[in-house]
Amino acid sequence: MRPAPFIIICLTIIPLLVKAQLSDTGLIRKLSINSVCLCKTTLESLKQSYTDVKEVDVEEMDLAKGCYSQDSRFIPGKGYASDKQLGIVFQKDPQSDYISNIRLTKQFKGNLPNGVYIDLSKLLLKDLFKLYPAFKDKWGSRGCSDYWNFSNDTLSFFVKIDKTKKPQFPVDEAYYADKPIEAVDLATSCYSFKDDKAVVVLEDDNTDPVFFIDSIRVNKRVLQNYDPNEIASITVYKNADAIRKMESATNGVIYIETKKFAKLKYWKFFKSKSEEYAKIVTSPENDSSIQYILNKKILKVNFEGDLAAIDDKIFKGIQIISKQQLARDYNILDKEFGVLINSDIPPNLHNEKK
Repeated sequence: MRPAPFIIICLTIIPLLVKAQLSDTGLIRKLSINSVCLCKTTLESLKQSYTDVKEVDVEEMDLAKGCYSQDSRFIPGKGYASDKQLGIVFQKDPQSDYISNIRLTKQFKGNLPNGVYIDLSKLLLKDLFKLYPAFKDKWGSRGCSDYWNFSNDTLSFFVKIDKTKKPQFPVDEAYYADKPIEAVDLATSCYSFKDDKAVVVLEDDNTDPVFFIDSIRVNKRVLQNYDPNEIASITVYKNADAIRKMESATNGVIYIETKKFAKLKYWKFFKSKSEEYAKIVTSPENDSSIQYILNKKILKVNFEGDLAAIDDKIFKGIQIISKQQLARDYNILDKEFGVLINSDIPPNLHNEKK
């Protein structure tokens, strides 16, 4: 699926722009807790400073286990902790040794990046709203998550959703006011700070829709860091559809998936459906020798978004065929295997809201 080109070119100026290199002192302060700065501090340097650093499991509160989506800013489910940094877990960037997420647990007592002191063991949602009044209108939760997420460009505060409370919507804000903040994440994408990326924006415009790239909430100016050829799909939700996706998304929600992210998504799905596929395609990148064929259509270019849209609701079957059968039935001679996928068409594919 080709991306809609106007999404890339119709960008307006947003207040806070910083050069991609992480050298601005204000930005460093914004991305730091206890002198550890995201995308500037490495795991190796942490281990040198704290000899007791050990690997620990991390509950991902923005996405539950078993979801096909993931947060590509950091390696999910795995972190590093030291007794010298009580209540803090550090998570690493997937592509480098930099720390790209800092998880604050119930044991944390200290200052947030803006200098505000918190004791997380005692922090309630009503207290958070006093510290960050803008969060009162930012109730959000992804479909796979068990937590409400109150977030801005870098900080996320999590409150456990009571699944027994009916109805879920409209949200009973008074009911949740006395619920505890379970954890806090300070996260950013170190990809944005590569030398070849022009600018990074860390401030919202209230007139904008809510943007997600590869399951990460971003500001729309960040889109200029991506080439249109990197994009697999763009989905736009408006009006009531947007509110159902995120309570605060009064200006709409735009989901963007890159080809790399989409490939990881459908690779995980297909290997869960076929042991033979899992043996042949051992990683998302290891598929150059296979040919995907969806509903008898040979997929050549810009197909990543189509495959990533397949889920359990529309999936019908997957079959691996040999090189000989691929040549005989489809006249394809340069691939070792064929992957035949049978699926319904995703619902609302041509709906004007998507």
